[in-house]
Amino acid sequence: MTFGMLVRLVVALALGFGCNKCVIAEADEPLRRRADLGASIAPPDGGKAATIVRFRPGSALEKSGFALGDQIVSANGKALADPIEFGAFFRSLRAGDAIELTVRRGSTSLTKATRAASMPYETTPGLDVAYGEVASAKGYRIRTYTTRPTGAHGRLPVIVFIPWLSCDAVEQPFGPRSDGWAKMLRAVMLGAPVQFVRIEKPGVGDSNGPDCSATDLDDDMAAFRAGIRSALADPGADPTRFILFGGSVGAALVPILSQEFHPRGLIATGGFTRTWYEHMLAIERERLTLSGRTPAEVNTAMKSFAELYDLVLQQGLTPGAAITGKPDLARVWYDAPAHQYGRPIRYYQQLQALDVEAAWDAVRVPTLVLRGEYDWIMGRDESERSVAILRANDPSLVTYVVRRRMNHHFDVFPDPIAAFNEENGRYDEGAAQAIVDWLGAILRAN
Repeated sequence: MTFGMLVRLVVALALGFGCNKCVIAEADEPLRRRADLGASIAPPDGGKAATIVRFRPGSALEKSGFALGDQIVSANGKALADPIEFGAFFRSLRAGDAIELTVRRGSTSLTKATRAASMPYETTPGLDVAYGEVASAKGYRIRTYTTRPTGAHGRLPVIVFIPWLSCDAVEQPFGPRSDGWAKMLRAVMLGAPVQFVRIEKPGVGDSNGPDCSATDLDDDMAAFRAGIRSALADPGADPTRFILFGGSVGAALVPILSQEFHPRGLIATGGFTRTWYEHMLAIERERLTLSGRTPAEVNTAMKSFAELYDLVLQQGLTPGAAITGKPDLARVWYDAPAHQYGRPIRYYQQLQALDVEAAWDAVRVPTLVLRGEYDWIMGRDESERSVAILRANDPSLVTYVVRRRMNHHFDVFPDPIAAFNEENGRYDEGAAQAIVDWLGAILRAN
């Protein structure tokens, strides 16, 4: 079956849209489409309720009588005061689901019902977009997205993107908007003559399984492995010209996955290389410094962070359990008792168990390492360590690109403080172009 001969067409060929958005079904029933309420909702934070901050045209919530500024108290009878439960609820919604929200509007409490609309499918002029699914070894059905230039024929080089830590989807149903990662990915997909595959994590987007706030690194890796196997078996892909592309935490996973799948090249942007314990100490120091803490405050806090992260990452406790045993550590902890950045602590303990340096030491294929000068999330020491390991084995294989004044999210800023606060930034088009140029050189050589 060719790329365009897919099982389910979402856009009618008779209308002349070709296969701009298609769905590939591998099960008796396709994955249910995730819901779209047509609104941006700020999550609960510091005791403040979740708040509706923006509507899109045609919003299901707006049509049902909700208003900007409404504070969401509960959903389907369940309180949504916890950010993790808030995110899990809205990620669980599927098109057609009935939803009852209780909101506070000034001094008034209102309860209204609505039915979730279907999230629109991603479309990009110049690209055919196919929605597929694969089954992971953990038993979860995983959504994949495959793009290739409109009208392209035959087998193309295949790039598989391994995404970030967070529960944010890699799908772009509304286009890239202000998201630098989305803009970068779209620019690469449009700029390189390749078949480009993105893999969603379990519990994210249309993928089923436990919510992302409950899944761990093993769940994610099983999804990535299934997605890679499917991408290489696709009849539109040339598996002899296969490149793994990792973003953020994904950039640390591609050298590990490369030992199993043997790509012809690697791209790593904004990743870590040292142990997660070292990485977290570095990020906490940078966060405290950039937020204006005095040197004495930084020094004091870092002593507590060193103890806390030792208990959590190396001795296997949750932050809550660590603080129960050593209450003084509560003064530096800023996240949930058993989660950080929306993922369970188990996920980070699994990151700590990885040997990313050894994985880089085994790489013997052309590799592009790209970082932003003002990336405080994944600092300079992380990328430079991977580059040093690669150069020690074969300097000709590594290309190291540092984008001036760029942060972790592909935006450039006038100074590090502005980058930390994400103020007055603009998208760095040159970063994606550097990736496209490197791909062109590698693919011509192969």
